[in-house]
Amino acid sequence: MSEIRGVPWRETARVMALCWAVCGVAYSILNILDEPTLPIAAPVVMLLARWFWDRHRHWAAGAAAAFAGSAVVFVLTDLARPHWDRIAVDALGTAAGATVALVFFAGASRLMPPITRSDHAIHNS
Repeated sequence: MSEIRGVPWRETARVMALCWAVCGVAYSILNILDEPTLPIAAPVVMLLARWFWDRHRHWAAGAAAAFAGSAVVFVLTDLARPHWDRIAVDALGTAAGATVALVFFAGASRLMPPITRSDHAIHNS
């Protein structure tokens, strides 16, 4: 049986917890400063992009994860914004979107192995 080379679930859970922590810290700081216009998603997106670039370059899985996570953020913020304050909605939507994106990414990385340099050379010859 071949080895599965997907993103480990344990690592995914650690990154997910870090995303939630970043959202919580950003929420706290922006709430204290009373600055609802600054984006909470920016540090989380930078964290995920850096993790993706440094550790797991599964491009198809990354595209699927970005789409799924963005959809969750947009839907949740659209539904919750009339009921909660903007900072809370942005923090919750961002954390939930990151969670969905990470689950999609880890799952899809097991289905679609990354293209290696040797695979790229074979496809281009």
